Amino acid sequence: MNIFTNSILTLKFVTKVFAVNRENGAYHSYIKKVASYEIRKSHDLNDGSISRLDFLKIQWYMVTTLYLGELIAELRPNKLTEQEKMSLIYSGALMAITDLMVDDHQLGSEKLIALLSGEAFDHEDLPPVENVFILYHNKLVSIISKKKVQTIQNFSLRKPHIESQSQLITDLTEDEVINHTRKKGGTALLLTASLILDINKKNEAAIYQLGTFIQYMNDSQDIYKDIQSGITTFVRYCDTFDEVNKTLEREFRKTEELFQKKTYPVYGVYKLLFYLNGMYAGITYKNTQYARITGNEIDRSLINKLDKEQFRVNLFSLTSINYCLPRLLTFKLAAS
Repeated sequence: MNIFTNSILTLKFVTKVFAVNRENGAYHSYIKKVASYEIRKSHDLNDGSISRLDFLKIQWYMVTTLYLGELIAELRPNKLTEQEKMSLIYSGALMAITDLMVDDHQLGSEKLIALLSGEAFDHEDLPPVENVFILYHNKLVSIISKKKVQTIQNFSLRKPHIESQSQLITDLTEDEVINHTRKKGGTALLLTASLILDINKKNEAAIYQLGTFIQYMNDSQDIYKDIQSGITTFVRYCDTFDEVNKTLEREFRKTEELFQKKTYPVYGVYKLLFYLNGMYAGITYKNTQYARITGNEIDRSLINKLDKEQFRVNLFSLTSINYCLPRLLTFKLAAS
């Protein structure tokens, strides 16, 4: 591909990112329109135990899951249908609500299995967050095929999210953390991809690795929040932000290699990896800014004392554009 192609894709990428990152942007407006009934009903079900930030988290998961679904759809000849977009939106809501139930409401695995199974409950006996889960779950299963319902209700694909509280344990080994990171990211994206692709032995490893890489990027940019919350991620085993970026580069190259196995159309793969490279550039830019604050050292005690505003990075600043734009315009696939 040449710089002309990259210029066009850069414009599309920046437009999408801007629309996703703005709380009142096009993506947020779209999901509010599509899921207007469920959003309104979930507020009606609330007794105050679900906070405004919780509802905002659900909204963001809906947006980001739709965005990731659009990226994955580059691997197929047809664009997403409206029904597929709806399924991605409701799936994102379920992921967010699962996080809330596990992290904030300490919901056990057995109860989640029951909720996923569609088991009948007396709704008056359930806390609001569980009723909201049922609301979105029932909507999702009503618009997808029986085969996809079986995947959505497959507890093993959600188990890594249920076990995410294990990351609060301080004596985890590096291998245990890395293994959990890969499972959490990989299974989450397999769930998302199953709504719009036929998952098989030819593509499962690539989708799983893509989800892993996205989880690595999320953990990288969440360093301040995770340290404040006592959450252990791969970043804990890095001494500097340079090491974090080297880890991200390794995972990006793994992803790139798997998607060049000629299972998918060449241009579709190129667009997917181009957009992924754009996200990757934004994350590494954030890390360079974090490194300036700490002298490149990842010192947990120092970071704990800093204000979160110091870790807010404007991806649309002139310095960010100067950093990211060359990485977009000169992008090319590594030799496979």
